Amino acid sequence: MSRSFREVETAFQSLRRQFLEKAISRREFIDQLKKLRLRDSLGRFWMIGAQSGKWYFFDGRDWVVSDPPSEDSGRVKCLGCGLENESDAEACAGCGEPLKEKAAACNREGEASPLDEEILFKTPRENFVLRRLGASSLFFFSGGTGLILGIVLGAFAGASDFFSGLARLLPDSLGTLQGTLMGGIVFAVLGGLLGFVLLGAIGCLQAHLFNGISAVVGGFRVTLDQ
Repeated sequence: MSRSFREVETAFQSLRRQFLEKAISRREFIDQLKKLRLRDSLGRFWMIGAQSGKWYFFDGRDWVVSDPPSEDSGRVKCLGCGLENESDAEACAGCGEPLKEKAAACNREGEASPLDEEILFKTPRENFVLRRLGASSLFFFSGGTGLILGIVLGAFAGASDFFSGLARLLPDSLGTLQGTLMGGIVFAVLGGLLGFVLLGAIGCLQAHLFNGISAVVGGFRVTLDQ
């Protein structure tokens, strides 16, 4: 065994302190914890819980919370009743629980998959299913974008003669303002209002379209990198 349980607990406390002080990210915290895995004399894999600090061993199928075996006595702790047995014992002297079969199960199954470890450590789920978009939220988001674009384009069109052909399509009261400072201000206001309404309406329609398709296919899977 390259590390002792006590050494891993000390390393865990150091890692958790760094994480709480925001010296390392959650992903770095989990990655370092995975490196603290131990294997005892019976071949069982042990890991320490990220939130609780409790020890877990892999029984061949699941991670089970348990106290770690004693390291200085050379004895084997029964995971059923907690009694420490001689290292060469085949079964627990207290409850009769087989000791060697536990090791064989761990050897057959090998190490737990990364997914099992992610569940054990309760890391944030990076994959989730998006099933619905708020129409009002998308309306204001898209409308806000249209407002900004409308102000910029409107001010440019009103203060310059770049869109000179536009004046012929406007009422005389607005056409005469193009190319002036006042025209830039008026066109910016009108462009902002028009952009907010148009892009807001488009965003609202997109939300309803997305929700309709999502209701048919059951949602869309989204992956976030942390």
